[in-house]
Amino acid sequence: MKDIDKQIFKRLTKLYLFALLAVAVLSFFGQLIIQLFMKEMLDDAHVINLAGRQRMLSQKLSKTATILCYPNIHNPKNSNYAHELDSINTLWANCHHGLMNGRLDQGKIYEVKNSPKINNLFLEIDPFFKIINTNAKILANTTISKSTQQEALTKILLTEGIFLKLMNNIVYEYDVDSQLRVNKTRGIELLLFILLFTVLLFEGFFIFKPIANNIRNAIRKLSESENNLQTANSELKLSNQKLIDTRKELVQATQEKYKLKLEEEKIRSSSLVEGQELERKRLSQELHDGIGQMLTGIKLQTEHLKSFPFTDQKQKKSHEELQQLVAETIEATRMVSFNLAPSVLSDFGLIAAIKILAEQNSKASSIKILIEDQLEKRLNENIEIGLYRITQESINNAIKYAKPTEIKIKLSDAKQVQLTIIDNGIGFDTTEIKAANQTTGGSGIKNMQSRAQLLNGEFKIESQKKRGTKITVIIPKNNESKY
Repeated sequence: MKDIDKQIFKRLTKLYLFALLAVAVLSFFGQLIIQLFMKEMLDDAHVINLAGRQRMLSQKLSKTATILCYPNIHNPKNSNYAHELDSINTLWANCHHGLMNGRLDQGKIYEVKNSPKINNLFLEIDPFFKIINTNAKILANTTISKSTQQEALTKILLTEGIFLKLMNNIVYEYDVDSQLRVNKTRGIELLLFILLFTVLLFEGFFIFKPIANNIRNAIRKLSESENNLQTANSELKLSNQKLIDTRKELVQATQEKYKLKLEEEKIRSSSLVEGQELERKRLSQELHDGIGQMLTGIKLQTEHLKSFPFTDQKQKKSHEELQQLVAETIEATRMVSFNLAPSVLSDFGLIAAIKILAEQNSKASSIKILIEDQLEKRLNENIEIGLYRITQESINNAIKYAKPTEIKIKLSDAKQVQLTIIDNGIGFDTTEIKAANQTTGGSGIKNMQSRAQLLNGEFKIESQKKRGTKITVIIPKNNESKY
């Protein structure tokens, strides 16, 4: 049965990991494609912008050349316009050559993806570019004659219209190519989305559904085990009574030699029955698995074996070792049960339970834990349990995460019940904890908040990095909660 469970668990685990890996891979490639697409979009937008700027620069070049050739009172001819014309022409030429050769240097290198059609358009526009560029260089020379100047201006103005028309075609082709790349990326993203959706459907039908069925069967088997355990408990009570009767008969048969041993067995049996009932109650509430009850049953069975004679000393020794092992296991289980619901809490109150908790944690972690008790009397049982759990959770969190050297715990009930826990640890950003609670849906701090709310109380946490943490719980003294 165990081998079958292991095989099923391994198979479901492999399927689950495979599905998660597939989702992760598809998500990764989808994100990668989006990032690459965004980069290409930015490059395409920059290239289209620069190509459009070429039209503006050619117009500005023509305008500056005209002003240079026809100065007036507002625009006198001087070397400044010649210098401006030369700057515009240089910028215009560098951008043209960069677009044409597929490599733009604008402080950052941009790789320009020119289609064959765009390359042909550049070959077509290049002669007109050279005419404008050459004549602009001639006009930038202020020493040329008036006739040469007019001739150069005429060539620029006659060529500008053709250049603008062809440049419009190039800008349009850049835009078309960019749109084609967008459509291609959309197709790839759609394919990845379909694959991801298919994987999720596969995961739902072939992984989560079988897991849900297995959990349902496990719950059913646990219910059956609980019923069987109740039946076994009834039989165990009868066995206990028979065991007591047998012990009495043994005491009478062995006379004085076995009287002391019989008394010890009676005390042990009485303690065992009492402890068995207490252990069953605690474990049914906290552990839900009946481990303590089964261990108690095993010990009673080993005690019952004493009524049968052993064939040799080896068997007797094995029996005694088995008794010792069962006793140690029960003791370990009781230690776990104490951490879950210490009896000292109900017997002696909250302060006594917190003192023991502080002593245990202080010994285990070498952290100094101070307790200031200002309680006038014992509190309501529900309040004591809630405050104990909050204190336990706070100490555990501080030891595990805050790395403090000292923890202070203060309890008072003057006007209202107030619990304050302060540590001098590394602290944390409370906004990060709030964000984590919203996304994950559960944490130690959220559990403490829930316990305070169940007691109609207020929970407050204050912390800063490298300045420690302060937790405050305030509960009304007339609290009527049934927590």
